[in-house]
Parts: sequence; C-alpha cells; structure tokens
Amino acid sequence: MGILQRYVIFEVARAFILALVTMTAIFVLFMVAAQARNVGLSPADVLHLVPYIVPSTLPYTIPVSLLFASTVVYGRLAGDNEIIAVKTAGLSVMTVLWPTFSMAIALSAGLLFISTGWIPTSNHNAKMVIFKDLEDMVYKLLKRDREFDHRRWPFSIKVRDVEGKVMIDPTFKHKAKVRSADSDYDAVIQARSAVMSFDLPGKMVRVLLDDAEVQHNVRDADVMLINKDTLEIPIPSDSGFGVEKNIQEYTNPEIAAELARHHYLLATERKKQAIMAGFGFAAGRLDRINWSDVNQAFITRTAWIAKCNELETERQLRVSMAFGSLLFVVLGAPVGILFARRDFLSAFITCFMPIIVLYYPLMLFGVNISKEGLLPPWQALWMGNVLLAVLAAFALPPVVRH
Repeated sequence: MGILQRYVIFEVARAFILALVTMTAIFVLFMVAAQARNVGLSPADVLHLVPYIVPSTLPYTIPVSLLFASTVVYGRLAGDNEIIAVKTAGLSVMTVLWPTFSMAIALSAGLLFISTGWIPTSNHNAKMVIFKDLEDMVYKLLKRDREFDHRRWPFSIKVRDVEGKVMIDPTFKHKAKVRSADSDYDAVIQARSAVMSFDLPGKMVRVLLDDAEVQHNVRDADVMLINKDTLEIPIPSDSGFGVEKNIQEYTNPEIAAELARHHYLLATERKKQAIMAGFGFAAGRLDRINWSDVNQAFITRTAWIAKCNELETERQLRVSMAFGSLLFVVLGAPVGILFARRDFLSAFITCFMPIIVLYYPLMLFGVNISKEGLLPPWQALWMGNVLLAVLAAFALPPVVRH
C-alpha cells in the first residue's frame, strides 16, 4: 500500500471512528433512557446494561458511519483537486477508492461475524440485566406508583404503601376476559398485607396474603383460586417478562437447530397422525382415532411454518444488513467525488435521504412479507441492497472514467 492509499485510509478511518462513536453514544443514550423510564433501572443497572446495548446498535451505526466518512472524505479530496491530480498522473480513481472498499469489505465481514453470535448473545444478556430481579423491579414500580398494571397481566395491583417486601393494604383486581359495561374486572381480592415471590422458570408469581377477602363481581368469574392464603398468578408468555429467548437473541447455530427441529416436525407430525388415522379406517376402528390430535397436527403446522419463516428471516436479515455496509461505501464515495464543488455534507445528505426514504422501508417491508411467507427471505430482504447497487451503478462509472 503506497503513501496515497495510506493517507486515504487514515482519513476515512478517522472520520468513520468519530461518526461511529457519536452515533453509538446517541443510540445507547436513547435506548438506556427508554429502559430506565419503563422499568426503573438503578444507576448500577444502567452501567451494567450499556456494554450489552452497544453491540446491538452496530448493524445500524456502522453502515451510516461508513457512508458519512466516505462521502465527506472523498468530497474533500475532490474539492481540493486531489482526484484531478490522480487522473493527471495517469492513475485510475480506483487507486484511491480501493482502500476504502477494502475497509468496507472487512467491516462487513466483521459485522456478519458478530451478528451470528456476539450481538444476539449481548441482546439476551441485556434482557437479563433488565429482568435479572423481576421481583425487585415490580416492588420498585409499586413503591413509586402505588400500582402495577401491565396490559398483558391478568391482575392489576394497587397498594397503600410498600415496606421492604411487604405490600400494605394491597388490592388485586382480576381482568375479565369478557368485559361488561359496568366493570373491566370480574373479581377483587383485598388483603391487609401481602408478599410476592417470582418463579421465572415456572412462569408463576405467588402472593402470600394476610387476611384476604375475595369479592366476585359476576357469577362464574374466571379468577385464580386462593389456596392456603396464596394467590398464584401466571406470568403470560407474551408479557415480555421471563428468561425465554426471542429470535433476535438466537445465535446462528441456535437458529439452525430450531429450523432443523421445526422442519422435522413439519415433515413427520402430520404424516404420523394421517397414518394412524388411516390404520384406524383400515381396521374399521374409528373409535380409536384421536380426532383432536389429528386436528391439532393440522393447526400447529401453520404455527411451525410461521416459526420457520421467522427464523429464516432473521438469519437472512443479518447477512443482508452486513453486506449493506459495503454498498453504502460503493455509493457514498463516488457521490462525494461528484459533489466536489459543493458543501461536503450535501453529498452525505444526498445519499442518506434515499436510504431513509427507500432502503430502510424496503428492509422493513421485506421482513414483513418474508415472515408471512409471501416471498423467500433471500429475495425479500435483498430488495434494499439491490436498490443501493442500482444507485451505485449510476454513480460509480462517471467517477472512474478518465
């Protein structure tokens, strides 16, 4: 690598690092502030959370930082007539472009590598920091707001006060499945005091009640039974609380294992039920056919297909977003040169506006139609990259031509 190439790569790397640090800090600030407001994180929790949030921002901050660095640096080089000097010396513009392209390739490969393991693991660890002590978090919310009413929980809780782990004069209201005009609750439980304990593996909250009284608002109310002054409240699977991983927290080997498991179920489960039903018909023993299992096999097949679509979408999304970093540079560098006589930032804005208006909406659209199974993931999630490649195909040839 010659002096010119080292000079270019140094300038691009310096601008890239500055932009990356700035954008990452802004992303982390907003994400931590949102989590602290929602769940009441302590300063110690915030400090513990930040290292796990930073990796999750990199698929978004690295491409945009590369775009900013390439447009600004090459715009300045062209504005100072250094690109003209390169051409006058009989060299191709690719002489100053290839170092940045190589840097973008390396960063894309690195982003793809960390997207397969480090980023999803960090996402899961960040959730564990937030919910490592769910019991303590709920008590904090009760102490601060005197109530806890998560939209997906079957009970809302109101207290007069909280002393340590003891709720004073708590009121538990069970949300009715079918709400009436008079009330949204079908039962109310009042106690002199209560203590909660959370069983995350068992997905259950157990409340030890002292001097409790139950009031049913409607006949046959759907309410949990109190057994020996203990109220058991199940933690809903879709409440956002718990230790289960969502798809964004799966590493690529875990995604591959889940896909293999669901493909096996799709290939065997419905056939197994069909064969068993066929034997029942052949033997004339229709009474031995478990029609509920047959029906359930057909119903769950749809859920398994949806799960496979989600897993494959996530895996393909990581590849697509990583490769997008290279395309951001292939587009940004020539546009920066073409905008040589203008404000350096105008080149960045010119590239960034189509990305905001077209690229990311196309990416979100592709994710949705891929999960719905309307298009294969490799087609749906690469529409945005194809758009960037087409724009780069218009911008690059005029620049490299002598």
